[in-house]
Amino acid sequence: MLQIPSVALLAGRRSAQGPADPALRAYLNEQLAAVTGVAEQLRRAAASDALIAERTTLLRVRRDVAADRAALRTAMRRLGASTDWAVVGFSWLSAYAGRLSPLLQRVPAVDRVASVIPTHPTRESVVEGLLALEDVLGSLHRRAVAARLLGELVADDRADWTHPVRGLADRAQAQLDEVEAAHRRCAAPLLRRT
Repeated sequence: MLQIPSVALLAGRRSAQGPADPALRAYLNEQLAAVTGVAEQLRRAAASDALIAERTTLLRVRRDVAADRAALRTAMRRLGASTDWAVVGFSWLSAYAGRLSPLLQRVPAVDRVASVIPTHPTRESVVEGLLALEDVLGSLHRRAVAARLLGELVADDRADWTHPVRGLADRAQAQLDEVEAAHRRCAAPLLRRT
């Protein structure tokens, strides 16, 4: 498990000219892999028939996440942290392969809903949509926490390239709020008493 050093330690060891501290480089590459993964999760969720009503929201959040990924890559270059494509690629591959495990666990849950309430086939898609959004929410929450740390890392640096990094935390929270609102809208049919 990756041990995350304190912000003060990371900030003290970084250099705009030379290579970054190995711990900072590893952390930033993990965050790049995470933001790449959440963009893929959002793409899959937006393509889902179960979330067709939320497609516009999910695609807008995905565009915002892509802009945040670009800001993170800029920060990495400025902090001297080269991209470790093996980490990013392996993380993406494991996230892609990891889709199978939740699907295998969810199939029985969806089947139970369909068999208990055969007159409401849309309730099956509601469950699928909610589970997909909850996966996205978990990833967005992780990003929001990391964005606050990255903002602290560059808080004292007033260079132009740090502005998007300092704004990552607010944007991550806004993305999280948008997807939570979509989740509430999707959950409404389950919360309604019939």
